[in-house]
Amino acid sequence: MNFSDAIWLVVREAESSALGENNNETLDACNIVKEFIRYLPSDFENDDTPNKQRISEYSDFCNDPQKMSDFEKLSKREFLDSYSYLHELEYNLTRMKVRGLSNE
Repeated sequence: MNFSDAIWLVVREAESSALGENNNETLDACNIVKEFIRYLPSDFENDDTPNKQRISEYSDFCNDPQKMSDFEKLSKREFLDSYSYLHELEYNLTRMKVRGLSNE
């Protein structure tokens, strides 16, 4: 079974259960997941597990003027809440570079 097949199986099981319980919220969630699956690249659908997808390394964002402006103004928590797509490690790498503690 590949990753795409596994997702479809889980969605069908959730849908079946939701129909029996008349759970519209779960049915809506199933529809969203089904739409997502339809847009997966074919090479991802044929993957055995998502672990085989390349994970990019985290890096600082010192070259991004907007983020750096907010970085100086906001607390760490406020910043990470504002940029929810950033990982805390990226924040920490930036803080280290700003303080001159990075190895670069």
